[in-house]
Amino acid sequence: MLHRLRHRRLAYWPGVLLLALLILMAFSPTSEVAKASSGRPRIGLVLGGGGARGIAHIGILKMLEELRIPVDCVAGTSMGSIIAGLYASGMTPEKMSETVQKIDWPQAFTDGPPRADLPFRTKQEQRVLLTDAGVGVKNGRVQLPRSLLQGQNLLLLLETLALPAAEVRNFDQLRIPYRAVATDLATGKPVVLSSGNLATAMRASMSIPSALAPVELDGKLLVDGGVSDNVPVDVARNLCKPDVIIAVDVGAPLAPTSELTSVLSITEQLTTILTVRNVEQQKKTLGPKDIWITPDLKDISSIDFDRSAEAEKVGYAAAQAQRSALSRLSATPDDYRAYLAARPDLPEPHRPIIDFIRIKNGTRLADAVIEKQVHVQPGDRLDPEQLNRNLNVIYGMGDFQQVDYSLVEEDGKTGLIVEATPRDIGANTLNFGLFLGANLKGDSLFNISTAYTMTQINQLGGEWRSFVQIGGNIDLETDFYQPLSAAQDYYLDPYLSYQQYNLDLQNEDSISTSASFRVREVGAGIELGRNLAHWGRLSVGLHYSAGNNDLRFGRSSIYEGAFNDSGYSLRWAADTLDSLNFPTSGYFANLRYYSALTGLGADQNFQTLSLDASKPYHWDKSTLIPRFRLAGTLDGDPGPENLFLLGGFLNLSGYQIGQLSGQYLAFGELIYMYRLDSSSAAFTIPLYAGGSLEVGGAWNDTDDIRFDTLIPAGSLFLGADTPLGPFYLGAGLADGSKASLYMLLGKLF
Repeated sequence: MLHRLRHRRLAYWPGVLLLALLILMAFSPTSEVAKASSGRPRIGLVLGGGGARGIAHIGILKMLEELRIPVDCVAGTSMGSIIAGLYASGMTPEKMSETVQKIDWPQAFTDGPPRADLPFRTKQEQRVLLTDAGVGVKNGRVQLPRSLLQGQNLLLLLETLALPAAEVRNFDQLRIPYRAVATDLATGKPVVLSSGNLATAMRASMSIPSALAPVELDGKLLVDGGVSDNVPVDVARNLCKPDVIIAVDVGAPLAPTSELTSVLSITEQLTTILTVRNVEQQKKTLGPKDIWITPDLKDISSIDFDRSAEAEKVGYAAAQAQRSALSRLSATPDDYRAYLAARPDLPEPHRPIIDFIRIKNGTRLADAVIEKQVHVQPGDRLDPEQLNRNLNVIYGMGDFQQVDYSLVEEDGKTGLIVEATPRDIGANTLNFGLFLGANLKGDSLFNISTAYTMTQINQLGGEWRSFVQIGGNIDLETDFYQPLSAAQDYYLDPYLSYQQYNLDLQNEDSISTSASFRVREVGAGIELGRNLAHWGRLSVGLHYSAGNNDLRFGRSSIYEGAFNDSGYSLRWAADTLDSLNFPTSGYFANLRYYSALTGLGADQNFQTLSLDASKPYHWDKSTLIPRFRLAGTLDGDPGPENLFLLGGFLNLSGYQIGQLSGQYLAFGELIYMYRLDSSSAAFTIPLYAGGSLEVGGAWNDTDDIRFDTLIPAGSLFLGADTPLGPFYLGAGLADGSKASLYMLLGKLF
């Protein structure tokens, strides 16, 4: 504030004189517009939109600074608005270049934190739920999202990059006066953003229709400015009345007829037509002194952020090609130093002491739940990177459209405002899944599933989830997850379930079937647990079930008929995998002990112990995942409903799901995956080719556990990590002429 007052006092009398001069020159027939105070031409810079192609602007800026070309105002659209905004806030082109190369663009164009930072409850739901994406249910109606992404990570990235201007609300007070252009979705007209939060303005200008969610601002729903004004020459003219406009167009050209072969390509072409038309209109307004630069970006597309270094070089070359025209705008060294000195000072990226915290919460959650996850206390120094991570953890709870922050100055104190916006599709979601497996004998298994999740039932974040699966296996489940405090470290989880499935009992050779049952089971239980940060969980549970084992074929046994099962369980789980289905880092482990007790209603006493663990190893585009499962009965004789199951894709491939069963189980595999697409590209669907080597077995007697009874198996598959969830096409082969084909959408096991 003091520097602004000093600036105002020093500039008072020159300002009066300059104002008088401007008035005189406005009525002078020899001058149409004002010149800068030094007599040099006033220059306006216009940076157009184009996604990743907009990185070329950095190369343009480097050339302008090399030539000592002063910029008196800057306007931008979409990616051009981001480059322009950072430049206006004082970031140098060199720093921009360094920053752009370090950004994890695939992560920037996703929502929420890396999977390792998700709440453990969310990770657990990923193993139970079917697909990553779902539809909302609001006011009793299915609600589709407005876009593929909400832009949560992109907004937080922009907040960090624009931190020096965090407290600036008038864009005229930036180091260079700045404007961003967005489009009013209701009217189709351009909206010029001149004030507010700089990061929000840049994010609104880059709200790519259908890809990134619109931004609600001042009662308007804003999308990408490229739709209405992709190279906003008119905005720069109105901003600083420049003598010369330097405009840069990085928009993609229209595609030829031969490339218009799909709905997506045609839709993209229609958008490009709108952009090209408004760009041509702006180009027609240029005068003989103005400079139009079109970098020859060739095949660099709007999503090729992994080619940012290449785009920057192309931009520099394009400016170099117009060096002669640009050089006429070069200021003398003295004038350029005076220009730099006259720009308003903004603080260097700073980490202020936070004096107070305020939660703006539009959800049903208690403010305390959000505040606990922010992990900032009055007196703490702001750590933008850690704050972004914490806000993403809040977003990852799954109940938010956006979780953002801003800094304010009130009575000489710095405040942190955290704003949590509820999802526009509502707090409740529907997820879907599909499984199809068939062997070469004609046997098949088809399951289709749906899950309905109600979130934010109460202020502590209670969730009610119901799961339905129909097909060869029937599964009905409902549970109510209730955190016991605002910190959400302890929880209660009561549940009800009903299952129907086929269970095969093996002969001593563990290959042929001695009997097959149709198991029908009703269950209920409750679990008390402790979340271990985001990486693990400890829990104890009580369980009761009753059902019937109906003989389908084979010889009768003591297992036929009704059964009762009741006991308690102890479980420890850890999950730090970066991806559930295509991991490259982290680990997973699940250890479970179960004791059935006649005193609690079980038919007999028995104890079981099981362990499942995996850890990926990644290099280049390859990933190797060792995994093993061990399980066994410690004491007693559990019924078939408590046997350990083996079979299915990547679970002794070649066999159908649960085709092998026993009181003891051992399984190990090595999964290899190779990523077929670029891992550094944004807005892509990761594609994989892979295979597995597997060995395992299930036995009912310890005397049968021998190396020569282990069954070798393997698989080949193609996989895709789609917005709906993982999709697989695979084939499995196991010893004993067992072969199966698989198609899966959703969970693996």
